[in-house]
Amino acid sequence: MPRIRDYLRLLANGWVVLLCATALSAGAGWLAWQSTPPAYTSTARVFAVTPGGATPVDAYYGHLNSLSRNVTTQQLARSRQVTVRTIERLDLKTSPAELASRITVVGRNSVLLEVVVAGGDPDLTQRTADTVTHNLVALTKEMAAVDTGSAELVVVDAAEPAVRQGSVWQFVIAAGALGFVLSALLVLAYGLLRDRMHGARQLDHVVDEVLTGRDR
Repeated sequence: MPRIRDYLRLLANGWVVLLCATALSAGAGWLAWQSTPPAYTSTARVFAVTPGGATPVDAYYGHLNSLSRNVTTQQLARSRQVTVRTIERLDLKTSPAELASRITVVGRNSVLLEVVVAGGDPDLTQRTADTVTHNLVALTKEMAAVDTGSAELVVVDAAEPAVRQGSVWQFVIAAGALGFVLSALLVLAYGLLRDRMHGARQLDHVVDEVLTGRDR
């Protein structure tokens, strides 16, 4: 049975194949990064404010009320009241459902919420995130006018410049690692098969020599 050093010897003998396969795979990963349609995200931050007194008890219950309404706020961010207004204001060529699927609200356990919008164009993604946030704040104010106990949202940070998701190094490293592993398996398989073939040939040669010597 082959030992560990035998496998290492096979890999060392095939270092050229390993190097070329890894380099080509890394290059293929870079090409995949360049050809893949980019995806961007822009983030805006809002703060949930609940009306009430200035006493510690009022502040405590106001904080709990803000936290309890965070789930509702996340649903409002994807509601048609927000998405339709955003589409009309920016004249977006999309449906309310599709826009809602690109909106994410993060911060379930905090009164500070992040409104994250994904898109394919960095400038449009930032403007969409900014518009969604302002429409969400306006909607919560409209609801607070009807229900005085409702939590209102206040914009803390406007939508940040859109950032492309993923990294070119993720593509390059993943592709290079895959190329190295596959080439290593092929080198080992070829080396083991070659050694077996040589061993059988050598055994036949030894047997032939023995039989020839006996005949003499």
